[in-house]
Amino acid sequence: MEYMGVALGDEHSVNPEDSAVACHLIHTSFDCVVISLHNHPSLSKISLSDVRFFLQHDSVKMMVIVTNLGSVSYIVKQKNYNRNLGIDLYNKAVELHCRANNLQGYQEAAGYFLKNCYTARIIYEDR
Repeated sequence: MEYMGVALGDEHSVNPEDSAVACHLIHTSFDCVVISLHNHPSLSKISLSDVRFFLQHDSVKMMVIVTNLGSVSYIVKQKNYNRNLGIDLYNKAVELHCRANNLQGYQEAAGYFLKNCYTARIIYEDR
């Protein structure tokens, strides 16, 4: 049995579900970790797309982002994770993103989620 799937992205995006093995593991496991090695043009750490994927899949308990400059960030759902609060925070961040009109505004929208995710019992660390 395979316990690791590898999905390769392109210059614009990466989707872990593009790999049949990774997709199977995400959808059939109770607990899994997704490690995403990719760069963002803005050099931001965790994007709203990353957050959406993390919240969308209950089985994904931890997501690690390693950027092209070697920084490591991760988010973890605690045992008492509140999915509804997480989705509410994400939706507020998306509203902020939609109102933004420059790179700084887009980064602040993602930052809003990361600064407040503790209220939904999500741990965020940036190393």
